[in-house]
Amino acid sequence: MHGPARRWDHRFTVANHAFHELVGDRDLVGRTVANAIPEFAGQGFVEILDQVASTGQPYVGHVMPLRLPGTDGGTEKMFLDLVFQPVLDAAGEQTAIFVAGHNVTDDKRNATLRTAHNRVLELAIGDSPLETTLGELIRIVETTSRTDVLGSILLLDADGKHLRHGAAPTLPKAYSEAIDGAEIGPCAGSCGTAAFTAEPVFVSDIETDPLWADFKQVALPHGLRACWSTPILTRGRKVLGTFAMYHREPREPTIRDLMLVDLVTQTAALVIDRERAQAALRSIATMTHSSSSS
Repeated sequence: MHGPARRWDHRFTVANHAFHELVGDRDLVGRTVANAIPEFAGQGFVEILDQVASTGQPYVGHVMPLRLPGTDGGTEKMFLDLVFQPVLDAAGEQTAIFVAGHNVTDDKRNATLRTAHNRVLELAIGDSPLETTLGELIRIVETTSRTDVLGSILLLDADGKHLRHGAAPTLPKAYSEAIDGAEIGPCAGSCGTAAFTAEPVFVSDIETDPLWADFKQVALPHGLRACWSTPILTRGRKVLGTFAMYHREPREPTIRDLMLVDLVTQTAALVIDRERAQAALRSIATMTHSSSSS
């Protein structure tokens, strides 16, 4: 018979400054990994420590995804190259595990960003449906964000007064349908206000912000707590629509978030402008053909 599997508690004996920066300012030495960093639970980190402890073999992980404590109290998805190396004493007995790592999050995201952006431009040039192209653009943000963002693009209607659904691949469908056709104005949630003022509107808490007083009952039941909206503008600053980033907890945008916003709104303006110019040309061609046929 086999006895019960041995369990290791994996207590920190030392942690350098870089590791403290990665996991946040907290007491580590003398505490178990599970107790000191509960966010690691269920992510495979402790399981790898168990594997190295039981086999005595090192483990190398490339671009390992880990959710770690963020600066705003939530968690952020990081990508790390990690090496788990057994430490042996003079007698050859394993006494510890040395973990060394390198944060490759930016490298991973930049590569993903370039590939995805090229894909969006290919779709636009290939005359894919506008919703498909805009949806792919939104997925750039959703897959490279560290904070589980939900993206949405609304298009300003021809009347210049209402916002229509453009693309929202992961927003709850019922919510997208509820805001389709919403009127813009000086106090019309994040998107309606951004379209009205032609300026970004960052609402960090939908429940308490006065801009959402008449709309929060639509958003809150779907677990939407923050919404940052930026107008999509032509070079002449004509509003084409809005790009919104929703979160399921109250939070402020980071510098990286704002960089993603710039990428999306500039690309979206090109895609939407191109689509509308082509639609206008098709309309002119149809009218010309009708006139010549009559």
